Amino acid sequence: MIVFLTLIYIALLLILSWLKVIRLNLAWKLSPILWLVMLLVLLFIPMQWGAPSGPVGVFRYVIEIVPAVSGQVEAVPVQPLTPVKKGTVLFQIDPLPFQQEVDRLKAALVDAEQQPELLAASVKIAEASVETAKAEQARAQHKLKRSEELLKKQAISDQEYDNDVRTAKVADLTLEEANAELQKAQLQLSAMTTEGVNTAVAQARKQLERAEYDLEHATVRAPTDGMVQQLALRPGTRVAAMPLRAGLLFVDDSRVRISTAINQNQLRYVKPGQPAEVVLKYRPGMTLSAKVVGVADLTSGGQVRNSGVVEDLQVKEQQAEPYQVVLEITDDRMDPVSIPGGAVGTAAIYTERAQFTHIIRRVMLRMQSWLNYLF
Repeated sequence: MIVFLTLIYIALLLILSWLKVIRLNLAWKLSPILWLVMLLVLLFIPMQWGAPSGPVGVFRYVIEIVPAVSGQVEAVPVQPLTPVKKGTVLFQIDPLPFQQEVDRLKAALVDAEQQPELLAASVKIAEASVETAKAEQARAQHKLKRSEELLKKQAISDQEYDNDVRTAKVADLTLEEANAELQKAQLQLSAMTTEGVNTAVAQARKQLERAEYDLEHATVRAPTDGMVQQLALRPGTRVAAMPLRAGLLFVDDSRVRISTAINQNQLRYVKPGQPAEVVLKYRPGMTLSAKVVGVADLTSGGQVRNSGVVEDLQVKEQQAEPYQVVLEITDDRMDPVSIPGGAVGTAAIYTERAQFTHIIRRVMLRMQSWLNYLF
């Protein structure tokens, strides 16, 4: 642009000289140099921070579709590069194993729901066993006491007395065992969750919910509006619920990120909300209105990675990476989500400083937009 304005000045001098308005003496011949220096100092240097400009890129979010379950692909109804709505089936994993597991756990849940009644019956049986054991213990103790009296009178033998002692001990142990079984049955019956549901029933329900989740996710659906960018998946392929290998790549059409790279020494006055303009090679001849959303205050050289390697500051001193300034298209003539990912161009941001330079930057952008027809 500075060369263009200098050429205009020289052309103007030639016209005035041809019209004999001025004489091209040495002073006038050297004046283009002074004009060039004045443009540089008074216009183009302030424009670097008053209306900074940089290359712009359009980015789209790409989602790697990894299924939540593993299995063999049964069908792939989606077509590549065809727009689909959120929830559209992308591919179907064989649902038979998951349906069988759901059916099995439904039967297990029915069985678990009967457990409280069975446990209540077990408690009654255990209580009856305790009462029987108590009666046996009382009978054995009574017989042992009688045997002790008879033994003193030598009416029974020592062997018969020993048998009664053993019988009494067995009766005591039987009663302890019956009490333990009763306590166990009571604990199983009283085992409840915080919601008051029997633990066996709660476990069966959770297992069924997980199986139903797996069955539902055997059908892989589009997470948002968008399209499948790359589709190599075919029926018969076995996919795994592991993020190491995506089943397909899905481009999110609901969002787009537009960023421009601004040099570090030109970024000082850039703030969110400031107006901006964007020209894209994708749409030559069009200058789009935009605004600043924010500044990504981190570059690739500013990251600290967990690598165990000391950062090399000398490289960062030699090359100052530009910062990304995120823009939002506000022009009614174009829907931002219709801009394809990878589109490039130039953007300018109009700050509150050196506003007299804005007109030159606007002219430069429009010249660039028309040059996009050629280059």
